[in-house]
Amino acid sequence: MTRDIRDEQRGNPRFERGHAKLLELGDSGDAIFTALADVAPDMGRYVAEFVFGDLYGRGGLDDRQRQLVTLSLLTALGDTERQFAFHLNLALNAGVTPQEVVDALVHGLAFVGFPRTFNSLSTAKRVFAERGLLPVAEAPVATGTAAATA
Repeated sequence: MTRDIRDEQRGNPRFERGHAKLLELGDSGDAIFTALADVAPDMGRYVAEFVFGDLYGRGGLDDRQRQLVTLSLLTALGDTERQFAFHLNLALNAGVTPQEVVDALVHGLAFVGFPRTFNSLSTAKRVFAERGLLPVAEAPVATGTAAATA
């Protein structure tokens, strides 16, 4: 029988705070808790406690900002399609628009390169399609910048 770490962690404030944050962001955490439950069930606890309980509980960034940073970092890492799709859904649930996601990823092109940006945009396209958010409007081209007008 596969362990369900959620049952074991009732009363653990870090876990409960993290699980509550997952629910607030629109995810039950089922995938986090079940994906490795029969191999490494504590991974779900670590993610809930540390990532969503501790890191998401810090001040300084709101959920929208935190998710855009997360998507950018996952793009930079590469080979994170599953995690990218998961966090993209959380970002959309937090109010990040598809255009903001695309703009953030395209902005990162100069820093992480074409392959990683292309891969993240491909995953974003799949998630946007699943949520009925295609096509994404093209960003307007800036006609002046602070450097150009200074």
